[in-house]
Amino acid sequence: MYPILFQLGNFELRSYGVIVTLSFLVGLWLSTKEARRKGLDPKLIQDFAVYALLGGIIGARLYFVFFSEPVFYLQNPWEILAVWHGGIGVIGSLIGGFLAAVWFCRRKKVSLLKFADMLAPGIALGQTFGQFACLLNGDSYGRPTDLPWGITYTDPRSLAPLNIPLHPIEIYEMVSYFLLFLLIWKMRKGFLADGFSFLIYLAGYGVARFLVEFFRGAPAIFAGGMPAAQVFSGAAILSSLIGLFILGKTRETIG
Repeated sequence: MYPILFQLGNFELRSYGVIVTLSFLVGLWLSTKEARRKGLDPKLIQDFAVYALLGGIIGARLYFVFFSEPVFYLQNPWEILAVWHGGIGVIGSLIGGFLAAVWFCRRKKVSLLKFADMLAPGIALGQTFGQFACLLNGDSYGRPTDLPWGITYTDPRSLAPLNIPLHPIEIYEMVSYFLLFLLIWKMRKGFLADGFSFLIYLAGYGVARFLVEFFRGAPAIFAGGMPAAQVFSGAAILSSLIGLFILGKTRETIG
């Protein structure tokens, strides 16, 4: 694919960084629109952006460190900070961003559930566009396949195995997240309690990620040999179901 968009001498403009930045801005823009619709100050989203970015980067890096090559990073702790050498995990970025949101909402005295609902459509849409980064970079590749829609990387700067047809799991995820975005976007005005949009996102993301991991070429492994993403996805699905049950019971009690 195209891991390098532009190169001039030793300067390289990498597709991954450009697309991830644009994806973050898309999510921020949509969340700002949601804040206006819900009658909240859009500046809240703009203020949160810096903390979301920091929490996401730190969480993404720690996830990769813990579940990829922990021994290497224990022996070379300075490499933990070398994000430019590659190695982040989306699930870690979501966890880091969520913890940042909890802290931010407590500080601003804002309802966490309402704030999470504002972010949910933007997160899903941002993840949709963000998969282009993985597709071009080849850093999140699928298993070898003989299916006609397999993709083959030939650029030696790609992180995927070269000259082998692979499952296009980036496209699988892209389609899944876009459908999830459409679901949340269509249903969000019908939810009568704060938290439903975010919990639907959490459940949908968990299901999509759990299924896609069966086709991933080099998944991060949790203790016991199970892919870490499937462990966290299962936890996300269970948490969302419990949350939806509690919100449903709360609505019944209020009603």
